[in-house]
Parts: sequence; structure tokens; C-alpha cells
Amino acid sequence: MADEFLSDLPFPTNPPTPSSSSNFGDRERLRLILIGSTEGVQEMIHRQHQAGIADAGSWSRLLPVPNSDEVMSILLLYRRRG
Repeated sequence: MADEFLSDLPFPTNPPTPSSSSNFGDRERLRLILIGSTEGVQEMIHRQHQAGIADAGSWSRLLPVPNSDEVMSILLLYRRRG
């Protein structure tokens, strides 16, 4: 599965900047979103990091979920299409 991604971790800090969010040529933008308690989201970010799936520093800061006591964090990934 890791072979599908264009680069090894950490992910590039200069992702493509297309004119349309759905037009990345041979790349597809993927978003991983964690939603839950502060402790739960932080734990899952660290587990992803320990498993070599996603660098902990690549996730967004914790953001409050509107009308909830939960938080969320987002990770952007890019993979080759097809």
C-alpha cells in the first residue's frame, strides 16, 4: 500500500496547487480525518506515527467540532491514480 504514495514520510510540504481541487493529474488527494475526544485523537495520531503510516507532525492542529465537545485533526495525503 505504501508504494501507491508518491513519497516516503514525511509528506511533501509543497503539495500540488491545481486550479481545481479535483484535478491533480496523476495524483489523488486523500484526507484522513480523526474525530473524537482530545485524548483519543492524540492517541490515534501517535499510533499512526508508531506504525509508520503518518508522521505525527503532518496532522493539523486539533480543531473543535462545532456543536460538540469533540475535536478533529486532518491529514492530507497524495497517491497515484490507477
